Amino acid sequence: MKLDNKYSARQQNLKSILYLLDEYDELSAKQLAALTGLSIVSINKLLDVISSNSEIIATDFLNTRGRRAKIYKLNYDVLQLGIIQLVETDNKIKATYFLTNLAGKIIYKEFNDQEITSVTQLIDFIKQAIAEHGSPQKIIIGVPGAELDGYLQISDIKSLQGINLSLAIKKAVNIETIIVNDANAGTFGAAIELNESENIAVGIYFPNNFGPGVGIVINNRLINGADGLAGEIEYSTVDTNDNVCQQIMQHIQNIISFLDPNLLIVYAAKLSLTDLQIEQIKQHVQNNLPLHNKYQLDFNRDFEKDYLIGLTTIGRKNILEHLIAN
Repeated sequence: MKLDNKYSARQQNLKSILYLLDEYDELSAKQLAALTGLSIVSINKLLDVISSNSEIIATDFLNTRGRRAKIYKLNYDVLQLGIIQLVETDNKIKATYFLTNLAGKIIYKEFNDQEITSVTQLIDFIKQAIAEHGSPQKIIIGVPGAELDGYLQISDIKSLQGINLSLAIKKAVNIETIIVNDANAGTFGAAIELNESENIAVGIYFPNNFGPGVGIVINNRLINGADGLAGEIEYSTVDTNDNVCQQIMQHIQNIISFLDPNLLIVYAAKLSLTDLQIEQIKQHVQNNLPLHNKYQLDFNRDFEKDYLIGLTTIGRKNILEHLIAN
């Protein structure tokens, strides 16, 4: 687990406890002490600090050999997330709103069948969902595009380009909002589900009517790049005049050559590739890169499910960090 230098030693220890409880579901103070290297006395003091400021930690008792052991776990129901997925549907970008608990359990879901054409339209959709089902503690919105200095400079929704979307939503509904690239969120979600987040995991998403995008996760971190443009392969040298299978082969070969990942997910369901085409792509890559044999190439993941998992996980971690920063 990576600890950030921006936190004090105590904040780093608080973060370790929250992240471990998120990872292991439930732990005793003794187990937390063993995993962190801290004393049980220190662990109990830190747990008291968290509990005095939030109801995020719940307690229970476990009977072991006639003795009752106190265990701790995260109370995922104490806070809620508002998740907005912008995704291509019928060749248009449309929005789905999810109200979830911190673990991603869906409390409410609403799909907007209208194409998203303006920030006002998107905000009105969010306002309506909040008015009907209550305000979440945080909004996380996945977008097909990239932020530069807070502003969407690259977006498949042209009307959103040049807009500080997180600030616009926060001003409209008074809820802090996080913007996440769709391919990044999907890749992060898959890496978490497949226990590959501490390795090198890459996802490449192919919409039907828009350019592809790549997400990169290395050692539990999303890689955004110096300018926030990592993964914007629409601007790569792959020839878009080639047939789609040739383009996919070139992108896969480039990714494996550059990053040597443990996991590479190809989200190409919208392209309706046949089993034969997929097998030909795999064989072509294997033949062209004979020294690379430790990667897993996966064409079977559901992008929208991984996308939701990724957005939820990013939102949850953001809330946990916010708790220890205060």
